[in-house]
Amino acid sequence: MSGAGRNERCSCGSGRKLKRCCGPLLDDPVGLANEHSAVGARVQAWAFETYPEEMKAGLEELLGGRTGVVVGDADAQLAGTWVLSDRELPGGGTIAQRYARRLDLPSSERDIAERIADARLGLLRVISFKPGRGIELHDLTRSELVSVISHDLSRSVRPGDVVVGRVMAGPPAPSVWGPVAFVTRRTGQMLSDILKARMVELDVRDQPLGLAVAMHAASREITSLFLPALRNQPTAHQAA
Repeated sequence: MSGAGRNERCSCGSGRKLKRCCGPLLDDPVGLANEHSAVGARVQAWAFETYPEEMKAGLEELLGGRTGVVVGDADAQLAGTWVLSDRELPGGGTIAQRYARRLDLPSSERDIAERIADARLGLLRVISFKPGRGIELHDLTRSELVSVISHDLSRSVRPGDVVVGRVMAGPPAPSVWGPVAFVTRRTGQMLSDILKARMVELDVRDQPLGLAVAMHAASREITSLFLPALRNQPTAHQAA
């Protein structure tokens, strides 16, 4: 998804040529997704070991006190990502942020963990796609165009689709992190109502990044909106 020549310097800042640095990862979307997913799995395992009560409390918050709800895999993906990346812990910081601060992590693991922790919920419109390779997106949350690596989601989208998901910064290039949810006419109206209310509450309607601020502040309500266990549609799709 990069237009840089193979002999140009890599955009990651290493000083090396693209072909000898991040170029191979750009050519292997599946390998890149697996590398990111492996770190994400270790973050989650550490979270259940270190913060079991917070993980449980986060799910209960998303379910809004409902009992007898059958939680499926798609619910677990959406809920787990919110609890790890958005839910503030007592004393500050999210679980993902605290994992990334561990002193025993190798530098490569810390780099990916930090980028996972920084990936915020966004509203993304599909412009074009290359199946198995990547997607050109309009990030409506930040009013910018972004080209992302994706071997999986790129096979499921069509131009004009709008999804709620997270874009993780590179290197080697931005990618879609975690599950995404497709916005339908019904959920789109509900999402619009949630965001408008938060923008008014936070007085950010006239700010350039007001929508991004509202998305982050309303991440719990937005995640609950798209939980398949609470609503028949839409279902979550694990992106990569």
